[in-house]
Amino acid sequence: MSSVEREAAEWAVRMRGTPTEADREAFERWYAKAGNAEAFAMSEDDVALARTGSRSRIEAKAGSKRNAAGGLRWAVATIAAVGIALAFAWQMNRQTDTPQIATGPMLPGQLRLADGSTVTLMDGAWAEPHFSETGRRIRLHGGRAKFDVAHDSARPFIVVAGISETTALGTVFEVDARSDVPKVKLLRGSVEVRLGGTAKAVRLAPGEIAEVSGTGPRLIPAMTSPVQATEPATMLVADRLPLGAVIDAANKANAKPIQLADPALASLPVTGRFDVADGASLARKLAAAFGLEAAESPDAITLRKK
Repeated sequence: MSSVEREAAEWAVRMRGTPTEADREAFERWYAKAGNAEAFAMSEDDVALARTGSRSRIEAKAGSKRNAAGGLRWAVATIAAVGIALAFAWQMNRQTDTPQIATGPMLPGQLRLADGSTVTLMDGAWAEPHFSETGRRIRLHGGRAKFDVAHDSARPFIVVAGISETTALGTVFEVDARSDVPKVKLLRGSVEVRLGGTAKAVRLAPGEIAEVSGTGPRLIPAMTSPVQATEPATMLVADRLPLGAVIDAANKANAKPIQLADPALASLPVTGRFDVADGASLARKLAAAFGLEAAESPDAITLRKK
């Protein structure tokens, strides 16, 4: 993803909010530069879709761009731009009564909510916050997330993941929504884990874990926790993620970039778990997986056909 595309994604989010006069003046200067108008128009479409559409619609749009003329670059860029733009929207702390979406398709990241709470999204998790004067409600879709909740006794903080509901007033806990049986681990404070729509609930103490099935929540031994606190924060879980997107994630975390000798390689689907902070190791694994050669120079690592 180019710097222009990244800047366009950020401007698309900022100008949809409540920009200051200084923001408008800076945007006009940026917009006037060659190539920026086209990038901004495409990012505006991506952000509008991401705010109102499902993840499947976002991926479908990226797929349609892949089939357009010169669309491969934009297909990868769309996914990356939407992720950056939406994370940026969370950090702006705007309009807390309006549903927003945050996602971490490349790297897990810490997002700050308008109430001061923070959410760390992992393993491709994404979330929809719905804040009001009487409550704070977050719906977690897939992956894992860690919640550090700001205390507000007047507005309970509820995380919905699948059939589970976890309620906290001020605490730190983790939710694993990677299966049909969500799991919750309490790190600090107190939470109540409930089967949604019923009175079946358990209250957790620090270190305890509960899973929620169709029969209700139950405590499980800590040793079976799916949440691994020692897992690197730069771990990327890919499920047929385009090779170009995986490389883009690695290049954000490494000084020496990974490059593709043939741009067509960017569409290759990648599946697996990778620590993108180790660019050289990642390049070797990708080369072995696709029968490529990883040629390292002082400035970059290039993946090319043998």
